[in-house]
Amino acid sequence: MWPSAKFIDENVAFSRMPTEKEIDEVAEEFDAVVVLVEEHEVPYSLEEWKKRGVEILHSPIADFTAPNLDQLLGILRWIEKRVKEGKRVLIHCIGGLGRSGTVAVAWLMYSKDLPLRTALMRVRSLRPGAVETWEQMGILKELERHLRSR
Repeated sequence: MWPSAKFIDENVAFSRMPTEKEIDEVAEEFDAVVVLVEEHEVPYSLEEWKKRGVEILHSPIADFTAPNLDQLLGILRWIEKRVKEGKRVLIHCIGGLGRSGTVAVAWLMYSKDLPLRTALMRVRSLRPGAVETWEQMGILKELERHLRSR
């Protein structure tokens, strides 16, 4: 098991960005990867994942910022589809805290119907410091309101 991955449920984990040398190891464990970093932050071609049979969703978010609600819901639906197919999904940004932590919390809220506070506590128990900015907390609060209104 790739030690940097923190599983938030049986199929979904979040982490820092794997190095090029770690791609093979990660590809053995995960069938799909959500890449949240911007193009200039990736030190290798994203095609490296595809060469190993790993599905990729590249949904760039600027460092220390948050996706808008539409982008976040798109990411969550993409993860949901893969999980329903029995795939394991890794969510990553650069350090595995802000952007990936935000999506990890959102996944727990979306898939497990957890309130923001509970989901945040669960993610931070695995990775203290996850969700780094007010903007990231803001989108999670917006997601919580959206999920309640469904």
